[in-house]
Amino acid sequence: MYEHSVKVPRHYKVAANIVKKVSTEGGSVKTLLYDEKLRHFRINVLYALITETIKHAADIDKLFESSGLPTNEPRLDPWLAKVLTTELLFGKKALPGKSKPEQTILSYKEKFENYTADHPEDAKTEAVRRPRYVRINTNLLTTSDAIGAFQDEEYRFVRCTSGSYNDYLEQIKGLGKYDFTQDYHVKTVFVFSAGTKLHEHELYMEYKIILQDKATALAVHLLAPPSGSIAIDMCAAPGMKTTQLAAYMRNEGKIYAVEQHEQRYKTLCDFVEKTGSKCVETINKDALAIRKGDYDDVQYILLDPSCSGSGMELCVHNYIEATRLAKLTSLQEKFLKHAMNAFPNAKRIVYSTCSLFPEENERVVTNVVRTSRSKWRVQDVKELLKGQWNNFGSGMYGSIGTKCLYAKPDSDYTTGFFLAVLDRDQKDFERKANKEKEGKEKRKVNNEDDSEATEDTNKKKHKTIKKTDEANEDNNEIIFNREKKKNKKTRESHENDEQKNDHNESEITTNAENEHVTKKKKKRKHDRHKNDGQSNDNVVNESEITINAEGNEDIPKKKKKRKSESDKNYEQNNENVINESEMINTDGPDDVLKKKNKKKHKHQNEMNEESLENGDTGNKVKENKMKKKRDKALQEAELKLSLSFNETLQY
Repeated sequence: MYEHSVKVPRHYKVAANIVKKVSTEGGSVKTLLYDEKLRHFRINVLYALITETIKHAADIDKLFESSGLPTNEPRLDPWLAKVLTTELLFGKKALPGKSKPEQTILSYKEKFENYTADHPEDAKTEAVRRPRYVRINTNLLTTSDAIGAFQDEEYRFVRCTSGSYNDYLEQIKGLGKYDFTQDYHVKTVFVFSAGTKLHEHELYMEYKIILQDKATALAVHLLAPPSGSIAIDMCAAPGMKTTQLAAYMRNEGKIYAVEQHEQRYKTLCDFVEKTGSKCVETINKDALAIRKGDYDDVQYILLDPSCSGSGMELCVHNYIEATRLAKLTSLQEKFLKHAMNAFPNAKRIVYSTCSLFPEENERVVTNVVRTSRSKWRVQDVKELLKGQWNNFGSGMYGSIGTKCLYAKPDSDYTTGFFLAVLDRDQKDFERKANKEKEGKEKRKVNNEDDSEATEDTNKKKHKTIKKTDEANEDNNEIIFNREKKKNKKTRESHENDEQKNDHNESEITTNAENEHVTKKKKKRKHDRHKNDGQSNDNVVNESEITINAEGNEDIPKKKKKRKSESDKNYEQNNENVINESEMINTDGPDDVLKKKNKKKHKHQNEMNEESLENGDTGNKVKENKMKKKRDKALQEAELKLSLSFNETLQY
């Protein structure tokens, strides 16, 4: 009777879970083992158990079918049953636990042995076992120092053969338990005999050596980015190939390590840091989200997308469903197309999978290359390896398939792996470079033209501003001159007014002095000729009487009845003239006053003539006659007055 309270050892359950994921979902066993939850387990023990289970999967299926175990034990987990059967038949040959699953498998041990005896041709022979591959992390340790370190531990270094690749295969197949040699192609990879335990080695714990299979190391070897170049690993976790790239480039240049899954990204960052890969920049992003312009400086691309993992061991592919395979191939084509088109300066792409299915390999490469916008050529890997390789792609996909490489466990003593090397067409690359050069020159010319146009515009603008400034200066000068002339005229008019005022003041002063002199003379004459005053008065009165008699004598009585306004003005003016003449007679003669009076009299007569012209046309002739008579009378009166006055002065 089974003890239900006894639990199955946990490392069996973990191994069963990883085998299930690898078989149904694909992926790498090593990648799944880098989970932090497994850090307390002995990774080397788990890895050996898992790989052996996958390796003997086909044999175990036949044993289960012949014994009827799945039908008889429906509650038993089939993946756990496979792990326990592997341990019983191909591992420790025993099951130490007392749990119900372990006891169930032990109960079928006899049936399994009987079937193996009856069918020896189906038994898996262990004649061919894969050797242990170790990559030296040259970021932290040189290959010569690594050889010395292993020799110190009594390992014997065997120089790699200088013969053919087949000679090398024979050499590594015959390595002793403490022998090791350098790989035929990748010189930083050392090869130890199968079963060598290095998981707990000091150099491994210090990340100075990396347990990495030769097949995966071939991807970096064929990409061959020179030191100082720019590379990208589009599916980087856990970081084996990324850190190998850094070591290959001697930590000079730049490597973009892209990983979308958050947990795997953390593993990648940790591994990059511990291996001293200083030129690596980790990116937590989906590689398909990278667009042209994001990383245009990339020259070399490493692409190892998700795959079925069928190459990890020979029989894993028996558990891959067709629908899942179709989804994987579609995703792989997207990745490869994106790698070709998103990096305009990329020179080489290495596409790799840990799968042995042509649908994930040759067919993907052929479909993408034929439909790609960019011109890429698949390189012949056999030529790149100088003919030293044995397994290549299928010819059913044309010449492209035959140029690709396969690494097969049974003949190359590696994990199952596929590699394709794609180089951008040199003509297309040159054409693109010339186009970019022309674009730069065109932009340069345009910039120069723009600068010249800007210069011309600035010059024109400067000239316009200069002309405007000159015009403004001219306008300001004209305005200034006008103001100057205006001020000059104003100043001259003020000076003329001042001169006139001075002249008038002098005239007034002269007149005042003349009047004063005249008064003095009159006083002296009055004293000397007092008795003669009455006779002079009589003469003046007679002249007045004569003037009045002559002025009124010829005027008809009828015309005196109706007088126009012009006649009235004319008479008033005449009276003013007579009064002025009387004033002159009383005040005494003066040549200056006489001339002024004549001018004034003449001016008033002209005004009267104008007023007469503006009057009635019927009276014009009569008025002219009257005017002439009056003028004549006035002239005669003035003459008589002047004569009489002169006689008086002479006297």
